Amino acid sequence: MLIITLCHNLSGSDGSLQSHFPRTDSLMLSADHESVVKAIYTGTEFVESFTAGDEAGIVLETTSFYAEQGGQIFDTGSLEGSIGSFQVLNVQTFGGLILHIGSIAGGTGRFSVGDEVICKVDYDRRTLIAPNHTCTHMLNFALREVLGDHVDQKGSIVLPEKLRFDFSHGKPIHPDDLRKIESIVNQQIKDELDVFSKEATLADAKRIAGLRAVFGEVYPDPVRVVAIGRKVEDLLADPDNKEWLSISTELCGGTHISNTREAKAFALLSEEGIAKGVRRITAVTTDCAFKAMELARSLDQEISGAAKIEVSQLEKKVASLKSRVQSATIPAAMKTDLSAKISQLQDQVRKEMKKIAQENVQKAKTTAAEMADAAASNGESFCVCHVNVGLDAAAVREAVIRTMDQKGMSVMIFSTDETTNKAVACAGVVENVDKSKDLDVLEWFTAAMEPLKGRGGKGNVGKRFYAQGQGTDASHLQEAMDIATAFASMRLR
Repeated sequence: MLIITLCHNLSGSDGSLQSHFPRTDSLMLSADHESVVKAIYTGTEFVESFTAGDEAGIVLETTSFYAEQGGQIFDTGSLEGSIGSFQVLNVQTFGGLILHIGSIAGGTGRFSVGDEVICKVDYDRRTLIAPNHTCTHMLNFALREVLGDHVDQKGSIVLPEKLRFDFSHGKPIHPDDLRKIESIVNQQIKDELDVFSKEATLADAKRIAGLRAVFGEVYPDPVRVVAIGRKVEDLLADPDNKEWLSISTELCGGTHISNTREAKAFALLSEEGIAKGVRRITAVTTDCAFKAMELARSLDQEISGAAKIEVSQLEKKVASLKSRVQSATIPAAMKTDLSAKISQLQDQVRKEMKKIAQENVQKAKTTAAEMADAAASNGESFCVCHVNVGLDAAAVREAVIRTMDQKGMSVMIFSTDETTNKAVACAGVVENVDKSKDLDVLEWFTAAMEPLKGRGGKGNVGKRFYAQGQGTDASHLQEAMDIATAFASMRLR
């Protein structure tokens, strides 16, 4: 297996350290690699050796570790030797050198220039990175296919858990186009296309029709060409062939899968603007993509089932679904679809709640009018009654004001909810000719609400004053109504 030659011929004729740009024909390394420590850098100077407890950057003769570049995150792992284990936490290029940055594990050990080591890359982690990188290439291709040739890559980050791609485009992408972009990538995965790479001169590579490169990026010569679905040799042999416009071809030194089927699935999670004329897409692949799609399907089924829930419970359910969909890690186009369905449910809730509110007002008015007529026939100048409209305080208040206007008497109306054991109440007082027989509406209301463990405040509609509030113990409703009756009788006699 060919190993990426990152750092060789380190000692030049003048004793200085040198390095070559990393390049390889292998897309996915998967074996341990023997190498030799050629230099140790502490951050301020080169040293001959270092011990446990210190952080350092080790330069190797050759390495199988990938240094962060081209948007791809660095490899992690360890350098194993007879003198200890060096945990590689970061791999970066500095001044042309590849530095394996980390520290000696276990608290003991020493690494020195000339030590032989075995490079042990965390290939499980790289296995997660590789499909994300290959799908970044396919995404780049799909964006141009759907949005147009003006799309240029502005940056990318390839991580184990996701990929992020920045590109030139002047406006948000319509959900239908997001679906098309996602579909193109997934179709390439289903087509099980081989992923090829080959080194070529920079001049020859640039002649390939449809070749994608990052504007402003400085590429080595020779370069590595990565093509999906066709051998690079075919592209180099006939670079002007327009057929190459229909495949993904890029200059890239990163790690990739060998066949698109290894990506399993692609889910485009979000699309947003990050600067003028620059958009950003975040996506996931493999099992993360499957989980995102499955979560979207589950939420879709839950939303569909919510339409059958009683309106009294639907309002809370819709609010919960809306919050969950907004925060869910699901494909962006599917999130738009689900949000639209939730909006329809919200419209349904509003219509049903409006209808119920109208019915409650009518029910409360009718019941209050009947009870007021009964009280008047008994010679009473006030009415205390219970209506069955749940905790609809607006309906209760409307009934109180309507009864005051139509019957010319003071009134207090209660309504309860068995499920929550709460009660709402409202009282209104008409002005008496004999001022000594006036009721103070807030005093009357406060006295009646005490058994219900409630309280309220005073309001007015024009010159008509009322008091309303809520109680937390509706089991004492009858006691509250008795107190209200006794209080009014005493004051109005």
